[in-house]
Amino acid sequence: MTNKNFGWHKAWRRDEQGHLVHTSGLRFLVTHGAGFVDLETDDASMAIFQARETSRGVPVHQLVERVQRLTKEAQMFIAKNKSS
Repeated sequence: MTNKNFGWHKAWRRDEQGHLVHTSGLRFLVTHGAGFVDLETDDASMAIFQARETSRGVPVHQLVERVQRLTKEAQMFIAKNKSS
């Protein structure tokens, strides 16, 4: 059997600039530094994410929790795909 976290990485892809994009529309700008990686949400994609999630019936007060979860997933995606 698989757990609820099986296949989470399939919802992520990299765009042409190497930034991370989730199927929800949320885009993380990826900046590589000396031994670290910074993630920053793209403002335009945040509006798309909010509209998509609220249209699915997600209450506004849960959006912050979802962004936090997606940020953790983005960090895990980068850690698992270090060669990129």
